[in-house]
Amino acid sequence: AQMGQSASTRKEKSHLLEFYGIECDHCVEMEPVLDELREETGLATRKFEVWYNDDNLRLLQRLDRDSACGGVPFFYNMKTRGWVCGATTYSNFKAFAQGRPHERFLPPPPKEEPPKVLEKFRGAFERLKNEGMERMQKRTDETGEKNGPMPKRNDLFQRGAFGMSR
Repeated sequence: AQMGQSASTRKEKSHLLEFYGIECDHCVEMEPVLDELREETGLATRKFEVWYNDDNLRLLQRLDRDSACGGVPFFYNMKTRGWVCGATTYSNFKAFAQGRPHERFLPPPPKEEPPKVLEKFRGAFERLKNEGMERMQKRTDETGEKNGPMPKRNDLFQRGAFGMSR
């Protein structure tokens, strides 16, 4: 791109095409990757929304031969005719954008909760479970009945309704 050109002018002439859907989670997931590529290399994508635009959908179908990808996001490099299907890693997308060898299908690693948060929940769950087990054991020890003492009610209807007899 020449000096003095705005990002939008450069974007219009980009050889990288991005096909996306408005409410597509994987498309949204790629936004930080696209931003990083633009900041690091100056390369941007030309965006084509396909869920509400039939012309864009037809273009996607022409480029995604035999529906090899069959969905969005779908990225196409007009210089190399290379493509990437779905969300991918930054390094894979950069290689694709620069015309280097890349994987067509390489999803980013799943986002995991930080282990500390998971441990805190696991610890709390274990504590609750242990307290419940201790209470149940205490009831069993006191009454000799596994489910604790049965309710003692004189109301015949209540005992009949719940199948309790004493």
